[in-house]
Amino acid sequence: MMIVHRNKILTRLIKNMKKFICSIAAAAIVLQACNTKNDYEAVWSNPLLYSNITNQLTEVITYDIFTPPVASRIYAYAHMAAYEVMAHGNAKYSTLSGQLKDWQDVPSPPPGAPIQYQFAATLAFMQIGEALTFSKETTAAITDSLHQLAKDHGMPPDMYNNSVKYADTVAKHVLQWSKKDNYAQTRSAAKYTVPDDEGEWVPTPPGYFQAVEPHWRAIRTIVMDSANQFIAPPPPHFSKDSNSAFYKMVKEVYLTGKNLSPEQKAIADFWDCNGFKMNVAGHVMFATKAMTPGGHWMGITGIIAKNKKVDFDETIYHYTAVAFAIMDAFISCWDMKFGWNVIRPETYINKYIDEDWKPELQTPPFPEYTSGHAIISTAAATVLTSIYGNGESLPFRDTTERAWGWPDRDFQSPLEAATEAGISRFYGGIHYRNSIDVAVKQGEKIGALVTTKLKMKKKETQYGKLSE
Repeated sequence: MMIVHRNKILTRLIKNMKKFICSIAAAAIVLQACNTKNDYEAVWSNPLLYSNITNQLTEVITYDIFTPPVASRIYAYAHMAAYEVMAHGNAKYSTLSGQLKDWQDVPSPPPGAPIQYQFAATLAFMQIGEALTFSKETTAAITDSLHQLAKDHGMPPDMYNNSVKYADTVAKHVLQWSKKDNYAQTRSAAKYTVPDDEGEWVPTPPGYFQAVEPHWRAIRTIVMDSANQFIAPPPPHFSKDSNSAFYKMVKEVYLTGKNLSPEQKAIADFWDCNGFKMNVAGHVMFATKAMTPGGHWMGITGIIAKNKKVDFDETIYHYTAVAFAIMDAFISCWDMKFGWNVIRPETYINKYIDEDWKPELQTPPFPEYTSGHAIISTAAATVLTSIYGNGESLPFRDTTERAWGWPDRDFQSPLEAATEAGISRFYGGIHYRNSIDVAVKQGEKIGALVTTKLKMKKKETQYGKLSE
């Protein structure tokens, strides 16, 4: 089967965005789309609508070529806005006010004002998405479709207006908070200087791009106390001695890469999630796009929520908790990456072992230690496992990579998927096994922190009352 270039797929999807939203909403509620009837509650009670809107934001993020850390920030704030709106309309959930750094005084809805909270939550989500991405015309089209969907299905004018106003109020509160997370400062921070010490990271072929987000560890964390709350142990000491631990670690990557099985190649390709891949064909170079690893786990979250038939509000809660874990995991990981500046396998092998060796995957432009895929996948999977119950099996079919031409993969649980995502980087020849093992432990701690520190969903007591 011929694989269409990823950027062409996205271009087609985005051109048909408005039509796509309308058709998905119609299919989700098994109703005829875009005809006037008083069934707006049926439309906005279907959680597939929220998952589909999340997928649309993923396509925008991909099209705009946001780096994985920046993409995680967009997801976290967008879902946070949706969650706060939803929590104010559902007594089963608690506001995050006072639970996050400097997150206070979340606006409450006007007393007695009729509000359709699922509609308002989705609008707030898209308002953040529009503010933090570049493709304004596309995000505006998605938002317009949501407005039209509410009107076409008979939402009363006063409820519609109150919902729009409340979504706007909460979204602006989130955006104001987001401006204090040091993101702007990292845009204007001093240019990163590539180290020239032997054994440290340097740009890799074919693009030899400069380091991605070298100041990301300065970003305000969501749930963690600081970027270095979960410090990884030091990596093996750099050495060219063939008897050293470092050399043996590199040699394992080299030999594995030369003898990959078809299944190992399939695993590496499936989890690649390279947002901007530079391709070389003779004298021609061209780039292709793919969703970020965070976007992949947003997709998995939606798949599992659909399989478990959770409601609209529960779906928002799951996305938000996972997004928080992913954002903090990227901050923690980048703190390690630019703290240690460990050389990539490709650089070491080409310089000291085999100048013609190439990894299965294109080496991303940032230091090696620790593995981003392993830490964010494990953090996300730990959250999902905790939400659905540690002893419960969560089999699912991962269909997130269909748009990129890769076949679906089946997993018995999110943790099994996370394990495969981590080892995929070893098969891909871009990470040492030790970096993956260490990152998994970091991800477990971050995921556990999100589910234990944050009090989001209230528990029902034996008397049927809700408690924190």
